[in-house]
Amino acid sequence: MALVAVLVVVGLVALAALRVARVGASARDVAWLAGTAPGELPPAEAAVVARHLERHRRHRRVGGLVGVAFAVVVGIRWYASVGFGVGQHSPLADVLFCGVAGVLVGALVAEGTRLPRTAGAVTASLAPRPAAPHPRYVGAARGLVAAAVVLGVALLVAGRGPTTLVTALAGAAVVAVAEVTRARVVGRRRPVLAPRAARLDDRLRAFAAGSVALLELSAAVLTATWVLFGLQGAFGAPDGGVVDLVLGFASLAGLVVAAVLLHRAAPRPPRSWRPPVPDPAAAVAPAAPA
Repeated sequence: MALVAVLVVVGLVALAALRVARVGASARDVAWLAGTAPGELPPAEAAVVARHLERHRRHRRVGGLVGVAFAVVVGIRWYASVGFGVGQHSPLADVLFCGVAGVLVGALVAEGTRLPRTAGAVTASLAPRPAAPHPRYVGAARGLVAAAVVLGVALLVAGRGPTTLVTALAGAAVVAVAEVTRARVVGRRRPVLAPRAARLDDRLRAFAAGSVALLELSAAVLTATWVLFGLQGAFGAPDGGVVDLVLGFASLAGLVVAAVLLHRAAPRPPRSWRPPVPDPAAAVAPAAPA
């Protein structure tokens, strides 16, 4: 009964948060994603950008809330506490780790949305596309997770238990979701489009792929942070030893970096963003009266 009560409370909080949270895209949001000045896009193109942005916000928010709810239920049911960041329990009871995982799943669902296929022949453009942004972030995420898995295997062979390996594999699963999402964004077929529409499609792809790369690195950093935290006391150093102190600072730095990456991946313009100077030639002419 206690678990049912927790689920009810978490569900009500999630519904309230979704109700209050802003999902709609403003003119500034659309201009940021399209790389134009506010009001410069034709209404039809602006509507496409707004729907894309709103879809990502909605699905990511739902995914993040589901992840947080999952961590709360696991923490209360099996550990009698809920953590934020690294701790003595499993990352499955960490609202930050599960929240990032949920946001990534939400991004995958958002990119899985497709327009209904029209009747007739289907054409695809063979024109080259710009490379996806942040390839170094993706490489760093892969390297961190691979190192965490190798370390987990080494500790398991050394007889120190499977905890580190299980944590690393959980992080690898989250990073795999990010890889699938990014591949779906980059590999999605594109019909033959006018140059203006192709440029807008490139902007939408770059936003989605770049944002997922930041989320992927955030998940990898959290995984490495959990692994480092679990190594405290594993080298025989006394409490307060130099090794444990370094690992503690590294874990704290990892949490900060993961939080910054999560903030940067948010589907909204940064506060420092300023729209470009409007192009009079690209301004939308008012419709002629009927």
